Amino acid sequence: MLPDGRYITDEEAARQIQVAPITFRRWLTVGTMPQFEFEGTSYVLQSDVDAFIEGCQCRNQRRYS
Repeated sequence: MLPDGRYITDEEAARQIQVAPITFRRWLTVGTMPQFEFEGTSYVLQSDVDAFIEGCQCRNQRRYS
């Protein structure tokens, strides 16, 4: 059973994170975030993408403060 939530394609997730789709797919391959497949298409939870973006913003702020 899949977790509840809004699912987006890996291409959309890459756009939101502002990385190339191939980079995002590599991250999925090494387990950066969970992915789900349905009818041959890979999806991720929007909430996982949001959490990833939030974590990156926090690290960037600490690095440059």
